[in-house]
Amino acid sequence: MKDLLNNIIDLLIWLLTVFIVVFIASSVAVTVAADEPLTPDERIVALTILGEARGEGKRGMYAVGCVIQKRAAERKLTPARVCLQPYQFSIWNAGKGKIKKESELYYLWKSKSMMYARELARKICDKNILLLDITKGANHYCTQSADPNWTKGRKPVIVIRRHKFFRLGK
Repeated sequence: MKDLLNNIIDLLIWLLTVFIVVFIASSVAVTVAADEPLTPDERIVALTILGEARGEGKRGMYAVGCVIQKRAAERKLTPARVCLQPYQFSIWNAGKGKIKKESELYYLWKSKSMMYARELARKICDKNILLLDITKGANHYCTQSADPNWTKGRKPVIVIRRHKFFRLGK
């Protein structure tokens, strides 16, 4: 009973922390107009988020952004470089380790989620803004219907919408 109570208290503290950080992050004024052109890196990150999670709502898109930011920190790469690594994000896979051209993904800009993806990409590419990690430190994910080899014997740390999130490595 005591363990259950401690777990509930831990969960409530975590939820309160998430709420506070999300509230603060969402109330920070964005100094760049939403329709202002993106940098090349911001475009790549926005296209990755749209390609991977445009149908997952804001929370699902945000979670993919958290994974991008986590990998960038772990690998000491820019978020755009993380997105364009071979075999990492399926939206960029052109087969045989090749990466699609950005122009092949322009159809994604017609998504209803485009403005949110742009805003999120700006924050991810801004080294001064860290997203609150809602994925519990995940650095990989896949759809719930997929079971790639790297998931064998591993349990997801969290499931968000139709994606399972994993923490691989350390």
